Amino acid sequence: MTEASGRGATGRPLRILEIETFGHGGLMHYVHNLSCALADRGHRITLVTAAGYELQGQPRPSGVDVRPVIGRMSQRTREWLPRLGSRVVQKAEAVVDAGRVTRLVRRIAPDIVHLHSTNQIALAYLILLRALRVPVAVTAHVVTSHERTALQDAVRRRIHQLSPLIIAHSEHDRRRLLDEIAIEPTRVVVVPHGEYGFFARSVETLTREEARRSFGLRPEDETALFFGYIREYKGLDVLLDAWPAVSAARPSARLVVAGDPARLDPARRRELEAAATRVGAIHRFAYIPFSDVARYFAAADALVLPYRHVSQSGVLFLALAMGLPVVATRVGALAEVLRDGDSALLVEPGSAPALSAAVTRVLADRDLRARLADGGRRIAAECSWPSIAARTEAAFETLLRRQPGA
Repeated sequence: MTEASGRGATGRPLRILEIETFGHGGLMHYVHNLSCALADRGHRITLVTAAGYELQGQPRPSGVDVRPVIGRMSQRTREWLPRLGSRVVQKAEAVVDAGRVTRLVRRIAPDIVHLHSTNQIALAYLILLRALRVPVAVTAHVVTSHERTALQDAVRRRIHQLSPLIIAHSEHDRRRLLDEIAIEPTRVVVVPHGEYGFFARSVETLTREEARRSFGLRPEDETALFFGYIREYKGLDVLLDAWPAVSAARPSARLVVAGDPARLDPARRRELEAAATRVGAIHRFAYIPFSDVARYFAAADALVLPYRHVSQSGVLFLALAMGLPVVATRVGALAEVLRDGDSALLVEPGSAPALSAAVTRVLADRDLRARLADGGRRIAAECSWPSIAARTEAAFETLLRRQPGA
């Protein structure tokens, strides 16, 4: 650690309270990696997250204190309480959790609190933290809700309006914050998404051959992967429509689909599962736990991101770090990060013919896959967690310098 590392505007290592309210999934993976990297720079991190914290067994520096205290009662009652009753418990517990977080803030007196969720619970935390006059930064992992419900958009808009500092993952999202929500430019800084190579490190002994055998794939199979939460904006239906043309051109092509459909209407879930079955896809419509994620990427020849729209994608940064070639749509920040023909093949969203042509091309060309993989690894190296932590630290310093008496 250099002499300047771990020194914020206060002239000392910072005590940082990171708050993430889910305890699993891509957002949690981001916060875990960022917390560890900030601790490596000399800061003291308290990570408040949900009960059932998915990465409890993962190594972390001694400077990271994990408190999986959010939603403990909801976690215990989820299995046996009817859905309506579980929601009542969850909403009531949110009030208790807000009080618990407030007491923790008063006890540890953090120099800065960093919020990552932009839901109703996070809004309550933000209002309480502002009342306590604690400096707060919010990372806008999503600028507006993907399904664009009025309540979700109103909550996110209010969080961004109240946040003294907003961290965006791209220039695309920074412009949206400025143009759509009228945030002052001085309150928004860009810090790219970090790479997710820690998935590969969690299963370093897993070979590609073992991974492929676990899915029943043959050595000659050319495998495309769709991975992550299954939601309408991610365009799985477009990929399923495109797949028959891929199969016709590449008889050994196989499609693997894996992800949590929790936010899908049950009828829509059944429809997509039936379509996946019709095209012969290997599919698992369920949340994929951390310990099993790398197996999917190790078995694949390419990742397909057929998104209709997006802010940024953690799944993309997992593929880049693992050297998996990518086919993606020109939406959101994807076209800002990726270069067509160098680190990905890019197509227009919503076009099954364009998507099938790009997937066919990447599966058929081993040299192209190698070139795209190399380009992806270069991007991942530029988005290393030490780099992301340094830029996040600089953003925190900007906020702290604005505080009275700084």
